[in-house]
Amino acid sequence: MHHYAILANPGHNRIYFDAALNIACNEIRAITEARDLEISDIGERDLNLPACICFSTEEPLNSKALKALSASSIYYALFEILEQGLLKPLAAESFQTFPESLNQILKYTGKTNEQFTRMMVNLALSACKTGSEQITLIDPMCGKGTTLFEGMVRGFNVVGVEINDKWTQEIQAYLINYLKKGRYKHTKAKERRTHNGKRLSDGFTLETAATKEDFSKGKIQTLKVFPADTRHTQFLAKKNSCDILVSDLPYGVQHGSKNAKAPKLDRSPLELLKAAAPAWKQVMKPKGALVISYNEFTLKWKEAEEALTEAGFKVLGEEPYINYLHRVDQSINRNLIVAVK
Repeated sequence: MHHYAILANPGHNRIYFDAALNIACNEIRAITEARDLEISDIGERDLNLPACICFSTEEPLNSKALKALSASSIYYALFEILEQGLLKPLAAESFQTFPESLNQILKYTGKTNEQFTRMMVNLALSACKTGSEQITLIDPMCGKGTTLFEGMVRGFNVVGVEINDKWTQEIQAYLINYLKKGRYKHTKAKERRTHNGKRLSDGFTLETAATKEDFSKGKIQTLKVFPADTRHTQFLAKKNSCDILVSDLPYGVQHGSKNAKAPKLDRSPLELLKAAAPAWKQVMKPKGALVISYNEFTLKWKEAEEALTEAGFKVLGEEPYINYLHRVDQSINRNLIVAVK
């Protein structure tokens, strides 16, 4: 047997750090299962180190497994545990194209923790079986872009839909400023979407690459963002074009959802999910995967399962895709649900 330890990232939100260690074990199981790597004895262990997760494998980790594990939300460093408790540090090939600072610099009230976002992306990738050479990620309620920026860090093409046009403008301004300061080659353009002859959204597109060489060779990443209602997603992104969908439903605290008939914020995430899920399904590729986080105080897992099933998704109801419930604060008891098309 070969024994390993992942040193936990100290950047995790301290409010739910203890829970993060437990749910990260499921995340690691999902990552390894998707790559047909069998692990055992996974869990937190005292190695006279800061918090870490340990596990064992029959075969030594290869370079692909090391790279995949280094992308886990809990990852800070990876060691092989040798005889007499000696720790051998293991280097992993970078999974990033753009620096993580792309997703870390922007701070604002209500921002989802970057590590939690990364975990959701990892679960979606693990459940996704599209086989695409380059992943396209969509966040149909993208807020100020945390999930989109994580996708760009990972080398994906990304699509965002956000009903608050002020936030979409902030995404554009922030990203263009970041690319200019980093001297990344990029182009920008406007993209209008219409439906039944009426203007639906005036969005924007950015094409960029992490290196000048990649940009000149056409190895680009694309970001598209549309200020629009998430219920109209099928008119904004192409049918069967997205591999993974990762998003936060309104928690009913600082966030809400707007109803076309009622200008005030609607605090019912269930009604929003029922209305929007069919539109989301249309833009996803066959065998694509969806991961949605939500507040258990305003929506229950069973209700979310029924809404997604009714829309034609297959909800994954067994480990490692369940048991992610954790308390964020007094008003948010966060959970997530994973489904495939």
